[in-house]
Amino acid sequence: KNWLSEFLCYVRLHCIEMICASHHDVSSRMGSKKLKLGQVGIRCRFCAHAPARRVRRSSTFPSSICRIYQSITMMLRDHFLECPFMPNEEKEMYTSLRRDTSQGTAGSKNYWITSAKTLGLKDTPDGIFMDDGRHANETP
Repeated sequence: KNWLSEFLCYVRLHCIEMICASHHDVSSRMGSKKLKLGQVGIRCRFCAHAPARRVRRSSTFPSSICRIYQSITMMLRDHFLECPFMPNEEKEMYTSLRRDTSQGTAGSKNYWITSAKTLGLKDTPDGIFMDDGRHANETP
């Protein structure tokens, strides 16, 4: 919490969740960035179970741990205010906290890196994966 603004703490606790790429994710990924089964990513928890109507940047699979922060900032910019599944009260809180936040806390990039390593994530040539082979959704 000391590394993150109140806004980023809110996003971390209420708006995003860690996932591993499923067979569906791998087969349906559009664009040039291909996914590997089990690759770790981050998604919007509001529209996670509505694949047909998700808006831009509803999920991201950063290529390395040091790119998690950048991936989240792109989700913040492009996704949450457009997400039709984000409840109004959550959107109001999100907007209020975002408005009251400057560019973030200086150490926030380091927070995401340190937290990822603490959770047992590791960089590989194919992206981020769990260090011990567990599926990300199985973490306590």
